[in-house]
Amino acid sequence: MGDFAQGFQMVANISTLLWCAFGTVLGIILGALPGLTATMGIALVIPISYSISNTATGIGLLISVYCGAVCGASIPAILLGIPGNPNAIATVTDGQLMTKKGLAGQALGGAVIASMIGGLGSEILLVFFSPLIAKATLAFGPAEKTTLALVGLVIIASVSGKDILKGLLMGALGFVFAFLGTDPISGACRMPFANALKKTVLAGGFDMTSTLIGLYGVSQVFAELANLSKPQNTDVATNIGKVFPPFKKVLSMWQIILASLGIGTIIGAIPGTGASIAVFMAHDSASKICDASNGKLDKPGTGCLEGVFAPEVANNAVTGGALIPALSLGIPGDSATAVLIGALMINGVTPGFQLFSTNMPLVYSIFITLFIANVFMGVFQLAGIRLYPKVLLISQRILMPIVLILSFIGSYALAGASIPKGVFNVGTALFMGLVGYSMKKNGYPLAPVVLGFILGGMFEENFRKAVKLGAGTMERFVTSPICWVFTLLAVVIVVSSVLKNRKEAKANNA
Repeated sequence: MGDFAQGFQMVANISTLLWCAFGTVLGIILGALPGLTATMGIALVIPISYSISNTATGIGLLISVYCGAVCGASIPAILLGIPGNPNAIATVTDGQLMTKKGLAGQALGGAVIASMIGGLGSEILLVFFSPLIAKATLAFGPAEKTTLALVGLVIIASVSGKDILKGLLMGALGFVFAFLGTDPISGACRMPFANALKKTVLAGGFDMTSTLIGLYGVSQVFAELANLSKPQNTDVATNIGKVFPPFKKVLSMWQIILASLGIGTIIGAIPGTGASIAVFMAHDSASKICDASNGKLDKPGTGCLEGVFAPEVANNAVTGGALIPALSLGIPGDSATAVLIGALMINGVTPGFQLFSTNMPLVYSIFITLFIANVFMGVFQLAGIRLYPKVLLISQRILMPIVLILSFIGSYALAGASIPKGVFNVGTALFMGLVGYSMKKNGYPLAPVVLGFILGGMFEENFRKAVKLGAGTMERFVTSPICWVFTLLAVVIVVSSVLKNRKEAKANNA
């Protein structure tokens, strides 16, 4: 039986379809609720995915939440003018203007169709390019893997917002969390009071899943406590109108669709960029295409379908694009895929050439579940267009306690029958929640901590191996062309981030 047939067999069951359906709906709801993101959604369902015996089904659940949350963010952007997450910022202007014109249904329907086009289109490129990139990693030894991890770590500069120093500090904190536990080479305990703790649950360091749940789930609950006394925005559009945009109109936007698909996939595949950049680039590209159409297309910014389609195609194309480096290199394209990589590792799946060379059926099953997730995303969001706006009216007083309880149950369940480990996991989630809340309150970004925590161990282990193989020297780092390429790429990422921040600072001061 061929690899594809085996991969198809792994997911061709009712259980996988039901879990993907559940993940998609959950993702849409999380994406529709401002403040709750795809990253947080993935972190919350990691314990569930780990408990599912079929690894392909568990990964399908994670991917479905990811796709659903990215698409669901357009609902509050169009109906309330509040993006569900930063990726939907560029949808707000035209989406809100269409709602005011009584075209909310067409805006929501157009966003769903655009999301499906972006998600499925980028998956085709993922299927073609990720195996080729993974094959290239055959030439990677410990030194090359060290510089590859370095590229992932300097993404911290790109996801740190306007204050790179704060991002670097948080990346260093992630390193500290990663280094606790046991030494990857000698196996010695590196926790304080090592001899006393060697046989306790503390010797293993922080659990990755509990850490992610705490940083993104529990911290959000603490952050929302301050908003409970504020009146909830109930100004949701009730006059949805026609759902499907005119088919002719969609066909006339083929140039915008292709341009946005290309922009989203390429930006997603470049580590550290993310959808928030892609959507604005796609919006700008659509404006230029409309200017050159001699009035055949409406210009974005005037309350038109073009202004919704362009960012939504790009937004969802980023999901497939970001999975290219995530699956083939183990390097996250954004914070959501950083958590997704952590989830894959927890489920026993290590991204890279080994995955493609030894477990190709699982790779095909991931591609198939991504396709299922995108189809479900379109079907469920179209079916629920008249229902999902009501989700925005759910009180935070009800929602936040549910999130907190699920976070603690999920952390405890990971320990299985070990009560001490379960209690330690809950304590980890609570501690990380307090850390994450303090960071948010003081303007420190969360993504660098995740990157430092996930990539810190990879960087240290491979660096030490490379030096050991070089008889105590760093000769391989100097003689390897791949090391030079990755080091140069790391420098380019840092410099471009600094220049971008300076340019934005000048623009704000002007």
